[in-house]
Amino acid sequence: MQLILSESSPLNATYTNETGQAIYKVNTPDKLFKSPVATISHIVPSGVQGKTSLRDQLGHLAQVEWHSLNSSKIRMGGEEIETEGFFRKAGWGLTARDRVFTAPDGKEYKWKIGTSSTSLVVNDSTGTRVAKYRSKNYIINRRPASLEISPAGEHIMDMILVTFIYMEMIRKNEEKKSSAAGAAAGAATG
Repeated sequence: MQLILSESSPLNATYTNETGQAIYKVNTPDKLFKSPVATISHIVPSGVQGKTSLRDQLGHLAQVEWHSLNSSKIRMGGEEIETEGFFRKAGWGLTARDRVFTAPDGKEYKWKIGTSSTSLVVNDSTGTRVAKYRSKNYIINRRPASLEISPAGEHIMDMILVTFIYMEMIRKNEEKKSSAAGAAAGAATG
C-alpha cells in the first residue's frame, strides 16, 4: 500500500491511500521549550453491516513524545513504551542511526535511515524490505512524499507508521544538531 503525504514533513501530514482516502494523520505542534509530541490518528471505519462509508472518522492511535536527553516515549494501545528498551541501535559507534525493534508479530525489524529515504527491513538473512519512505521530489519527477508498505508489512501497518514517526524525530533532531554545529563552526572561523 502506498501512503501519500499531504505535506513534505512526515511529522505534520495526512497520509492517504492511492484513491485519496485518509488513512492516518500526524500532528506535531512546535512547542517552545517543550518536548515535541507527535499525535497519530488512524481511520476508524464507520461502516454498517460490512459496508464502509466515505465519511470514515479518524481516531487516536498513538503518541510519540520526543526527548533528546532521556528515553523518548511511545504511547499506544494503553501502554507507555520507553524507546531505550524497545529499540536498539544497529551499526557502529556513537553515530549509529539505524534502529531494530520487535513487532507484535514476534519478528525483528530494522529501520535504516538514509539521507532522502528511510526503509524498514526484516532483520534476518533475507533483509526483505517491508516499508520505504521517499521524501518529496518536485524537481526531477514531481513526486510527493510517500510511505510505501509492502504486502509483507500490511499486518503491522500501525506499528510501522508509529515507529517511522519516531525515526523521523531522530532524523530531525540530528539535522538540528548538524545545522547548529555548522553555524557554530562558521561563526568561529568568521
